Amino acid sequence: MRKPIVSLIVLAAVTAQAQDDGSDALLRSLTDAAPLLEMERVEIPMTPSLEIEEFVGVSADANGNVYIFQRGEAADPIIVVDSSGNVLRSFGKGLFNRPHSVRVDPAGNVWAVDSNTSKIVKFSADGEVLLEIDVGDVPDPDAVSCAAADVAFGDDGLVYVADGYCNARIVVYDAGGNKVREWGSAGAGPGELNLPHGVAVSPEGDVYVADRENGRVQWFTTAGEYLGEWQYGGRVLSVAFSPDGELFISAEPKDAPQMEQAMMLKIDRADGGVVGKIDEFGHEIAVGADGSLLPARMSAPIVVYRP
Repeated sequence: MRKPIVSLIVLAAVTAQAQDDGSDALLRSLTDAAPLLEMERVEIPMTPSLEIEEFVGVSADANGNVYIFQRGEAADPIIVVDSSGNVLRSFGKGLFNRPHSVRVDPAGNVWAVDSNTSKIVKFSADGEVLLEIDVGDVPDPDAVSCAAADVAFGDDGLVYVADGYCNARIVVYDAGGNKVREWGSAGAGPGELNLPHGVAVSPEGDVYVADRENGRVQWFTTAGEYLGEWQYGGRVLSVAFSPDGELFISAEPKDAPQMEQAMMLKIDRADGGVVGKIDEFGHEIAVGADGSLLPARMSAPIVVYRP
């Protein structure tokens, strides 16, 4: 059995946290001195141009095509563009109340999460509906968001849902959409969650969770056994792995307006330290097959950071 690990990361961070009961001080102490990542910022103009609003989700497939999940009514919620921005297709009209997260699984299928209804729709790459999962247990159906937030995939076919808004749990399904198990409870202790907003599966098969309001990343076995955590402060919004196992998160301070002072961080998986940063908001982040970093930055243009 692997032993739980709680990393304090660096002495300076611990000192900052001890001197200030606000978690933003911790986040700033960890990131202020971090170097900028040497990645090229590339804006991708859509051709033909489509009006998008609240661009909240992003993912990419093995061919470099980018999947955008947006809340505007002028275009379909899911828009697919190639690496040059040419619009290939769009789909999903009428299926979502509150688009929140989109992910492409290892087989190239597209999964989209609704944070109002807690429904998850699995599409083929061409937009055919293949499966719908109703996570259920929505405490307040009248709330704007009181439901699931993100989805991730294991090599064994299991599907992991971060049911973060109102609930504080990870719900696990098999490939057919049958519920297998769940874990998690509200709180700030080891293994507890306060708005699990993002989820990703590591190359080793462990489940990493962006525990947003607790300002940390926690990781678990596939059965939900707590393995460890890294504290960052602020809000940790999203977590993603590159194909070669590099770890990225997005974070923001709580005391700044949304999208201001936000950043994407590359994380040292040995100790949780911040290797480097990009000053960009990422409501959701994804890493392409070529190592490019993609942020869902809430508004146009589409931006890719290429190594």
